[in-house]
Amino acid sequence: MVVLILLLIIELYLLNRILKYFLLSPIYLYVIFSLFSIIITIAYFYFYDDKFSLFNLDDVSQIVFLKTIKIYIIALISFIGGVLLYYDFSKKYLKKVFNKSYTDSLFFKYIVPLKTLIIARVLFLLIIILFIITYGSSIFIRSDYLPETNRGLTVLIKILSFIEIILLGIIFKGHKHKSLFYFILLLLISIGTGSRSAFLLYFVYITILFISSGNTLKNKISFSLNIFLSLVFLAYLMQLRMLNTHGVIPYIKSIVTSNEDFSETFFFNIYYSLVYGVFVTIKTIEEAQKDWNIIFISLNPFPGSMVGWYNYADDMRINLFAPYSLHGRVFKMGIGFTIIYFFVTGLIFSFMEKKIRYFLNEGKRVVAFIITLLLILHIIYGFEYNLRSAFRYIYYAFFIIFIVYLFKYIRPYLLKKKSTID
Repeated sequence: MVVLILLLIIELYLLNRILKYFLLSPIYLYVIFSLFSIIITIAYFYFYDDKFSLFNLDDVSQIVFLKTIKIYIIALISFIGGVLLYYDFSKKYLKKVFNKSYTDSLFFKYIVPLKTLIIARVLFLLIIILFIITYGSSIFIRSDYLPETNRGLTVLIKILSFIEIILLGIIFKGHKHKSLFYFILLLLISIGTGSRSAFLLYFVYITILFISSGNTLKNKISFSLNIFLSLVFLAYLMQLRMLNTHGVIPYIKSIVTSNEDFSETFFFNIYYSLVYGVFVTIKTIEEAQKDWNIIFISLNPFPGSMVGWYNYADDMRINLFAPYSLHGRVFKMGIGFTIIYFFVTGLIFSFMEKKIRYFLNEGKRVVAFIITLLLILHIIYGFEYNLRSAFRYIYYAFFIIFIVYLFKYIRPYLLKKKSTID
């Protein structure tokens, strides 16, 4: 273990030398989240007496716990090793891109048209009407976690909600109180659906506020705090399915029942965000089958119905609420596969890091933020969700990059065709 920790420290030193940190760096996000998880989990295991022990998963021996932590460290070493190799084999101009901080490229100022607030109000009213049509009173209280709804309308609500959140972020500077008022209302009603899309709404909103507020220390601290709170918020959303009743009213009550309950809920969310996944991994290693076909299906980009995912899905759960984790599934296949898998993940994240920095060079901030968000979801989902659920976000990121470059190459043709018609 001591040798592994020393190797990890050396790699972290080398990583700091070759890769300039900035807030949207997917490599640093991965490394920081992993380190926080390992350190806080160790502290929780040894020094936190009143264990939460969700689903009785925390009751493990010291030998099993330390063995799992050791594999987590090996996985992180392998990930950073992939990053270092990618850098080492990169051309000189790419190394300069990695050595440059892109923090200044994140910020821009814009002029908000007067009609933007009017559009935001009208769109908010439309979203509320759609919520009433789709969910009715069940949005406030119901017995089932996910009510039966018209899928087309729910998708429309999500799309319009994202547009609304962008508008609310844009008008924040000129209409702070109105922006916050509509944002809080939209977030509350979105929480009532039981969907984790509320996390994305929160993340997009704080991101827009961040990039429009300038490159100041106060803004960076505020954004970093909001990132942490967003992870806690996501953990809160994930545990809602375990409540007996659902909807806006029960969900709010679960937070504000009392000051003591709020404090306990807050610390539970930290546990759920950074610690719980390690114990899910331990249980996954104990229960999961060592099956290469499951690995193939989990990494297959085609729909689950085509590759036979649903023949295995129900058996890959600790219980109804806790699926096997990505780490547990990979660790189960042995140290060799673990090293290879996370080494390749390091290469993939290095490629994404390069693309994000290129997009920022070209002024494509929105694309850079979308790709970063998808990779954050991969990191979080990989911590306590199955391999297939987490890895699909990497495919989504590749798809976004493909669409951007496809449009880049066909745009001159479209412009030429348009000028010919004119």
